[in-house]
Amino acid sequence: MLNLYRRVENYIHLETGKPISHHLIIEKSKNRETLLSHPNLFLSYSCNNSIQTSNRYSSVITKFYTFLSTLDKFKGKDLSEYHVLASNIDIKRWQIHRQIERVKSQSVKPTSKSIYEDAQALLVFFNWLNESGYPTCVQVKKKQWKANFRNDSLLNYISKKAKVSIDAKNVTVLDKESRQKKNKTLISQNEINWFRESFNDPVYDAIFMLCLGTAMRPIDLCRFPYIGTGSNSHIMPYSDMDQSTKTIEYHVSNSKGGKSRDIVINIKDLERLENNYINKHFYERKEKYTKRYGKECPPHILFLNKFGKPVTPTMVSSRGSDAKNLAIKNHPEFREGTTFYDARDWWPTMFMIRTFKEKLLTEETNVLYLAVAEVVMQQMGHEDIATTYKHYIDMAKLIVIAHKGQVNELVKESFDAVSCVEKYDSVLHEVF
Repeated sequence: MLNLYRRVENYIHLETGKPISHHLIIEKSKNRETLLSHPNLFLSYSCNNSIQTSNRYSSVITKFYTFLSTLDKFKGKDLSEYHVLASNIDIKRWQIHRQIERVKSQSVKPTSKSIYEDAQALLVFFNWLNESGYPTCVQVKKKQWKANFRNDSLLNYISKKAKVSIDAKNVTVLDKESRQKKNKTLISQNEINWFRESFNDPVYDAIFMLCLGTAMRPIDLCRFPYIGTGSNSHIMPYSDMDQSTKTIEYHVSNSKGGKSRDIVINIKDLERLENNYINKHFYERKEKYTKRYGKECPPHILFLNKFGKPVTPTMVSSRGSDAKNLAIKNHPEFREGTTFYDARDWWPTMFMIRTFKEKLLTEETNVLYLAVAEVVMQQMGHEDIATTYKHYIDMAKLIVIAHKGQVNELVKESFDAVSCVEKYDSVLHEVF
């Protein structure tokens, strides 16, 4: 079996002259390390705008290549030939192999959905190879790539290969177990409070609350500046801004997929950001940054941890997981499926409630309201307008039902994160 590992590489692109970062996939043998040429070319050309995207695709390709190395037809073949020899059948075999391993270990992960999505990501790689003129045996027709894991014959095959008893959990049950761990509605007020008290550094609480009020992704939150430039030159600490306005626009650039958009931020969220983080922690941490790096902290950096290091999306994810585990330990009612990322759902759900008010529970809102969906898509950075609309309309309806239809009070509240959180709990346990 192959011994592959990944690392992030930073360099100047030969063609564009711009600095780029992406993962590299490397084979490690006894005497040497070998770069996987074609996968790394794909990562260089297609995944250099986002480390998260690069991480995703490099992980999928690494898993697939490792699986291929176990097949007879790849024995003794050079890595440089894998992309030529791999076929559509091999991708399906990989999906089935992963399902067998999951059933064998009686794990809920990876789910059938994740296995299918990873196969789709793999097809993006092969599609790039095809379009770039590199020979492959993979024909990219996405509809063909979902193995039907509920087919009786395939289930029997998986059970036989996994060597489980006949009454063991099948694929369907495992998928349901995984779905049960996902939240079906908003993070509750208690969970928000427990999450916040469990962060080991107040900077993550500040980022979490800004996420709650803006629906920004962690990658965008970490780039939110102390003092903005260009189209964001109006961004600065709250006390230095025009406080007569209720909201401001913030331009998010080079977000997920390298895309940009303008989002809305309530001025009160910036006021709390200044009171709870900037005034209490930022200036001291700026000094630590200077001592650590030997230079002044640039104005585009706002969020620093207690050691003076700029906060990254990876740090947010890691500290979010730690906070979640501590919250579960201290509060058994804290749902296992709750994550830092759930804060992103708050803004669009509240926007739907404030927009439709008493009409929310009528059939009228089942029809796509294009203008409403576009606002939510812009704030969230989504592309699928219909799916985005349906998801947040359904979530908003659950909240209204949970509050027994008391919408009038809600829409009069200031539409900033803390005001909404303090007054309205999603009372999930009353719904489910």
